[in-house]
Amino acid sequence: MDESLTAALADFAASSPILIALDFDGCLAPFERDPANSRPLPESATALARLGTDPGVQLALVSGRPAADLLALASPPAGTWLVGSHGGQTGEVRADGTLHLDAFELTTAQAELLGAVTEAMAEVADAHPGAWVERKPAAAALHTRGLDPAAAEAALAAAMVGPGTWPGVHPILGNQVAELAVLEVTKGQALERLRARPAREATTPTEASSAVGRRVLYAGDDVTDETALATLRDGDLGVKVGAAPSVAAHRVPDERGVARMLTDLADRRVTRNTP
Repeated sequence: MDESLTAALADFAASSPILIALDFDGCLAPFERDPANSRPLPESATALARLGTDPGVQLALVSGRPAADLLALASPPAGTWLVGSHGGQTGEVRADGTLHLDAFELTTAQAELLGAVTEAMAEVADAHPGAWVERKPAAAALHTRGLDPAAAEAALAAAMVGPGTWPGVHPILGNQVAELAVLEVTKGQALERLRARPAREATTPTEASSAVGRRVLYAGDDVTDETALATLRDGDLGVKVGAAPSVAAHRVPDERGVARMLTDLADRRVTRNTP
């Protein structure tokens, strides 16, 4: 980490309460050709476990993956907020490790549209061997990781100019994935909702209102994370993972950089909380 980020982390760690919100793939977990094999780096998992015991820290994972898959792959600490499907789902990890999801239901029209979109995306995948479709609660995602660049570009373009243009469909173009949702959601909208969500330790209205003053750290690597990074305010901390253009004021090179950052935060919080 450079000196600027180290200083920003020191200042951020000294505050309380704080919200640490993180993308999963390409941030906590290295990319895998088979997404089912993705897991956080051990150093990041250890740091999250330490931060999860701090009553002044609220953890959140914000991902395009379905929330249930995020729970299974990330094994986050109890109390962690999980945002799946780019904001289409929000829930919290219970003390027993299960997931409580906020109420979520598509209308009949949205469900029918999702079925049609999924079929159309399957046709695109069939026409581009190696591509595959991930079915989500409110979207279908075409994955092209593993295809040669020209084939991947053609597959993504076919999705975006085909079913991606249908009325009621909200396209999201990410890192080697085109996601077509039947709800208009972004990680930025999701982060704004998390910012105002009562902290897990809140037991009175006064404690719940403290969420308004909560400082936020957000880190992510994908173009979809830019909508979240763009919502950050004075006192917040935005970190871009990788070399892609970003509105973030700070960056780390890769997932190992994220692991070092989280370990640094956990160490500083221990020092802050030690009498």
